[in-house]
Amino acid sequence: MATKFDFKKSPDINGTADKTTLYPKIVVAGTKNLENIADDIAKRSGFKAGTVIGLFSDLENLLTDYLADGYNVKLGEIGTFSATLTSRKVTDKKEIRSGSVHFDSVKFKPARHFVKEVCRKGEMELERADPAYGFKTSSPKHTQEERFGMLMEYLKEYTFITRQEYSNLTGVLKTKAAHELRQWFMEDKIKRSGRVPHVIYMAVGTE
Repeated sequence: MATKFDFKKSPDINGTADKTTLYPKIVVAGTKNLENIADDIAKRSGFKAGTVIGLFSDLENLLTDYLADGYNVKLGEIGTFSATLTSRKVTDKKEIRSGSVHFDSVKFKPARHFVKEVCRKGEMELERADPAYGFKTSSPKHTQEERFGMLMEYLKEYTFITRQEYSNLTGVLKTKAAHELRQWFMEDKIKRSGRVPHVIYMAVGTE
């Protein structure tokens, strides 16, 4: 199956560029989960899918044990996992106690051979995505002021609105919709209730 790609606009943070530059990015076909991997391995080997899932579970437990004990973990020619630490910023190591240092995250560094293989196989089957499946941009059909007016009209008729409903109402995409709703909440123009991913927005004065 060919890897689809399209071009995205590079953000001009300083607003100084004469022309918007473009860069290629993969249009993600989806996500393969552990069940998908186990099924595919089962088809290629004599192992049952349930056995593969059990082995992955054991591998996950071993990875967490090794990393927590201070080891890096190299998985064949795939890459290496390593744990990272965090603490408050200091200029002298004497200023901080060991109790203030914590595990932060886990880094993965792919092996050079693994990256080369992905690139080799990917470049053999790269093709430009159909416009219908490429990257979408938020609709410029309405100004932000008009979108706020649409929101207020909606909240007059309905008790609350979700981020998805706001996206459908105004035509803006997920990130922009969340940003605008959060902005108006911070400006006390609307109220917010609930926790992610179940946040709702209401008109000011709504009980």
